[in-house]
Amino acid sequence: MQRRRVWRTCAVAAAAAAGGGYVYDRTVQASAVWRTLRTFGDIAVICADYKINFRSSLDPTALERVHQRAARRLLHRCQANGGLFIKFGQSIAVQSALLPSAFRSELQELYDSAPSSGLAQMQPVIERSLGRPLPAVFAEFSPEAVASASVAQVHRARLHGDPPDVWVAVKVQKPEIKRQIGWDLFALRTCARMVERAFGIPLMWSVGEVERRLREELDFLREAHNSERAARDLDTLADGWLRRAVHVPPVRWSATAREVLTTEWVDGVSLVDPGKVAAAGWRASDVMRRVVALFAFQVFVSGNVHGDPHPGNILVRPTPGRAREPQVVLLDHGLYVRESTEFRRQFAEFWRAAALADRPGMARIALAWGMPDAEAFAAMMTLRPTALVRELDHQRDQEKLPKPGSYTRHMEVKQRAVAALRDARGLPPELVFVVRNANIVRAHNQRMGIPVNRTLILGQYAALGLRRLLVHEAWDPDAQRYSREEGVVVVGGGRGGEWVRRLCAVVRAEWRYATFCLAVGLAATLAALNSVWVRAVERVTGRSVGGDGVAAMDEAVRRAVEAKLGYSIDASLFSA
Repeated sequence: MQRRRVWRTCAVAAAAAAGGGYVYDRTVQASAVWRTLRTFGDIAVICADYKINFRSSLDPTALERVHQRAARRLLHRCQANGGLFIKFGQSIAVQSALLPSAFRSELQELYDSAPSSGLAQMQPVIERSLGRPLPAVFAEFSPEAVASASVAQVHRARLHGDPPDVWVAVKVQKPEIKRQIGWDLFALRTCARMVERAFGIPLMWSVGEVERRLREELDFLREAHNSERAARDLDTLADGWLRRAVHVPPVRWSATAREVLTTEWVDGVSLVDPGKVAAAGWRASDVMRRVVALFAFQVFVSGNVHGDPHPGNILVRPTPGRAREPQVVLLDHGLYVRESTEFRRQFAEFWRAAALADRPGMARIALAWGMPDAEAFAAMMTLRPTALVRELDHQRDQEKLPKPGSYTRHMEVKQRAVAALRDARGLPPELVFVVRNANIVRAHNQRMGIPVNRTLILGQYAALGLRRLLVHEAWDPDAQRYSREEGVVVVGGGRGGEWVRRLCAVVRAEWRYATFCLAVGLAATLAALNSVWVRAVERVTGRSVGGDGVAAMDEAVRRAVEAKLGYSIDASLFSA
């Protein structure tokens, strides 16, 4: 009897402790501990499901069911946890070209609008962050959010002292994020380690960078400074046309802090729906010329690159004073990458080598970035797949290998994914973000019907950026000069004959710029002639003879890369 009483007392104490812990976690920690434990449980179930049920004896349908169960469980966990888990799931969806198609189809749901919190939950965040009551800061404040994402939501408001028709956009961090981030990043690290040990897939190398970027995105003061730098780059480095074509909403510093960001309110049409852009009277070619030019300028000229240019972050409105011209408005400056001078020079040199068909030059730079398959990388980056397509066609003709079974194919895909992830560890960190930026912009152009030659615009800004770097190296005695053999080296000055060296360097820079522009111009002319020929033949014969040259080139690259890697690539992922 005594023993039973002791057990009963222990059980009651344990239940009380568990209940108290649950209440504390729910009220004080925003359920961070409970969310983490449920995440560990779901990841453990997914790993066990693959270990037990993914076998060579199963047919393709049974194997696909394993993928479907895993993807659906992962989706439900991200949706239930919310917050940063939405971003985790979105990152997996974007990278799911390396994963079975079930992950892509399931996790795409995470790109829908996130639920918003009421003003009662958001007002304490605003007042704590700004150090003043909300009515003391804002003359008007919309109680309902006009937009909501995974970690923040936006309200429309008006500041004291502003005219009645001047509105601001107030981005407020959701209250639970600050309490959950430590536990969520702990869960990310632990789950990545679990998957790495269970399946041998190298993931931990990327976790540190992901954590750093996520913490940066949660600091709205950093976002405000990023926004101002982007605007300053346009004012000081861009030409008059691009300065007029792009607008960055100015920050209202009197109502900005780490968890609250206030900027100018801008009415415009989002690129999310190309049909609305057309209905507003804007030509797709005019809009996309500005969008592509903006990001090409950032990549090759300013070196300060927006890391998340998805359609929701780009608005189109009439240019002030020129109502017939569209103006692109760039939003959400939380994620930026700062390119090193060496990387920017290498990237511009890569495009110059591509324009001049200098395959050894392209291969040299690709190998310097740690890409062992330089030709495949060059084909993907420059959209010039001819050599790669010939190579793959030759391999298919020569080998005549039977198609492997479903399980064997899955294992091959896994090994290629593992190899790709291992290769990625040696890439310059800027390259990952720049390629992501380029792919998202490429998807914008495709969704708008490919109205502009994106490769031509990139080439023009690559030539401009390379010229600026070369001239700067020539005239600045302490500038860093890029050497193909030694990388970046510092050039000293002050000796006799130094002016002659500088003058020769300037002449060489202008020559390289001229030949680069000539190659880009020739490519544009050939593309235009091809387009005219295609339209003429279609008018005469009444049938299509290949359509848009850029579209055909993109499709050829996609087919070549799929054949090279052995898995299907869904370009719509880059629209997310």
